[in-house]
Amino acid sequence: MSILKSERKQVILDKLKEQQFVRLEELVDELQTSESTVRRDLDDLEASGKLRRVHGGAEAPSNLQQEESIQQKSVKNIQEKRAIARKATELIEDGDVIFLDAGTTTELMIEHLGQKNLTVVTNSIHHAVKLVEERIRTIIIGGFVKESTDASIGASAVAHIRQLNFDKAFLGMNGVDKDYLTTPDMEEAAIKRTVLENAKQPFVLVDSSKFGQFAFVKVAEVERASLICNHAESGLLEVLKKKTRIIEV
Repeated sequence: MSILKSERKQVILDKLKEQQFVRLEELVDELQTSESTVRRDLDDLEASGKLRRVHGGAEAPSNLQQEESIQQKSVKNIQEKRAIARKATELIEDGDVIFLDAGTTTELMIEHLGQKNLTVVTNSIHHAVKLVEERIRTIIIGGFVKESTDASIGASAVAHIRQLNFDKAFLGMNGVDKDYLTTPDMEEAAIKRTVLENAKQPFVLVDSSKFGQFAFVKVAEVERASLICNHAESGLLEVLKKKTRIIEV
């Protein structure tokens, strides 16, 4: 027995309310209908402002001040993030001192770093554990730990970073528009801003779902860092290429 269109949409919204993100394949299986039908339902719901389409599925409408947990981020756009992480590690040279921001894309870089002679500085407890397991020389930034992201933040963390210089820094970002790099949290923004100031070569790692997003806090102008991103048919990407270095994967 087929499910009515209104019922399908309610199932989708209920799942989004529960887990904030749903995969297309998951909806096809649950609703027992075709992928094209689910796509049309998602398009209708996005047009009415009830969700936002992202690669591979949909997410609840974004709140400019809401930061997703690391668990929520880790399941989204994973193939794009892996490709971006691989490209980022290709830029690292033996002897570099690098900063790895807390985040799911920067975490994926770690598995590619074991063969390099590096010093890695991070404000992520999660990253630090994985780096030590890979026998990479690791410095962890001290401060107040934000539960949702395992990131060390606050005045003491910023003061610690100000004492250090980095050959390269790799940062995540929640939003990239034609002018600014943005994130929802003021204290995480302060960390990212300080790292940008102290890095010879700063890089921001973003998948295409971050293009056109504008979160609560401005971190810096887009030209302050090179962007490493997956290729996207985006007019914004063409605008950004006129302002800063874009490394596409």
